[in-house]
Amino acid sequence: MRRVLYLCVGVFACVAGWLAWHTGAAIFHRGTETSFKISPDDGKIVDGSYINQYFGLTYTLPQGWTAGEPGPDPSQSGYYVLATFIPTAARSAAILLAAQDMFFGANEPGDVADSARDFRQAMSKIKGMTIDTDLKKLTVADHPLYRVDYSGVGLFRATVRTQSRCHILSFNLTARSAELRKRLAQSFEKVSFAARSGAAASPPPCVPGYAEGANVVHKVAPLPVAPEFVPIPVRIIVGADGDVKYVHVIRATNDQRRSIEQAVYEWKFKPYQVNGRPSPVETGLVIKFK
Repeated sequence: MRRVLYLCVGVFACVAGWLAWHTGAAIFHRGTETSFKISPDDGKIVDGSYINQYFGLTYTLPQGWTAGEPGPDPSQSGYYVLATFIPTAARSAAILLAAQDMFFGANEPGDVADSARDFRQAMSKIKGMTIDTDLKKLTVADHPLYRVDYSGVGLFRATVRTQSRCHILSFNLTARSAELRKRLAQSFEKVSFAARSGAAASPPPCVPGYAEGANVVHKVAPLPVAPEFVPIPVRIIVGADGDVKYVHVIRATNDQRRSIEQAVYEWKFKPYQVNGRPSPVETGLVIKFK
């Protein structure tokens, strides 16, 4: 978790790195359980608010702001640029909303508090960068948020992080003045995680490593497709009956994606148990063709 989140030291510098291999991510599903929508990057702006059904997130944009340029496709480590926001008038600030998938982000899971502390530590070691306000914990909509303000090279920044559905969400603000940063950062404290129409009221629990060992009753190997030996992150939702309901290949070529989908939909799992009763579960696996 810790090492991967350093990739966004320069809020917009990380965007260009993933444009080289444009392969995209797709979502395919079976059955009628559409409330378990699995794509984290399906957010949109409605009536001045950014709405993301996967996370149950609603973020009211600052007045006079709109969507900026779309980000790159997700990375192999499950890093998503969910959205960028900019003012419609003077380009005096920008906000980047990102998510790091905790299934694929690092060797050790960590949590949002670890992520925020590590980010603050990393910023403090960069020459010319100053920590203006030390790490502060807030609670919004029953979600703990961790904020740190820092500045350098004439720009004033703030990062606010929280956790949802086994992802670290980060709001990254860059402004031309400390006063503007202070005013805009207050909008992060008004986010809502209430379920909306079309979103799962209670999303399936996220369980790392569930697609391994005795949990897998039946497995079909995907047909190999080049390039080989490249790790391909895949998120799946397993229904209460043990059948695979959704397959989300996060980053792969189209041929690799089709091969993985055809195979993984044939997998059968031992039903996950919550309080002694079968329950859907969301988990991740990494596939390598070789």
